[in-house]
Amino acid sequence: MSGVVVGVVVLLAAAVVVAVVVAVRRRSWPETPAFARPRPVTSPGGLVPDPNAGFFTDRGLAFRKRYFFVGTGCPPVLVVDFPSLDVLRREQPVRIARYGIRVWWWFGDEFYREAVGLGADDVRAWVRERERKRLARQDRARLLAEAEESLRKRDNG
Repeated sequence: MSGVVVGVVVLLAAAVVVAVVVAVRRRSWPETPAFARPRPVTSPGGLVPDPNAGFFTDRGLAFRKRYFFVGTGCPPVLVVDFPSLDVLRREQPVRIARYGIRVWWWFGDEFYREAVGLGADDVRAWVRERERKRLARQDRARLLAEAEESLRKRDNG
């Protein structure tokens, strides 16, 4: 009979410890910024830059440093392997978080979100194409400015 009592006491103690750990972890979860509050997806969208996205750190249980990701419509998500993702994102797009049907990617120094189920190769191709278009616009603007300046000098000269 005493073995059963000891077993029940141990089981109750374990349940109390688990409940305390869960409560402390929930209380230590960071607040959700206004821009990161969940919102409905009105239409599945392709890849778009997310200027609100980023990481922050805090100290959790036993003062261990924890990394969290937040983005537009994405409440704080614990990122377990931040150092390796930080290295990988320089060479390839890295999926950082998923909330509902939205997915956030980290590539280079930018964060992107999408809701159409893209893969890493699709994200890389889209980002590279966007960069090529940006450079072409800059070149075109510079050439037009130089042409205008040349005409202005010719007309005033």
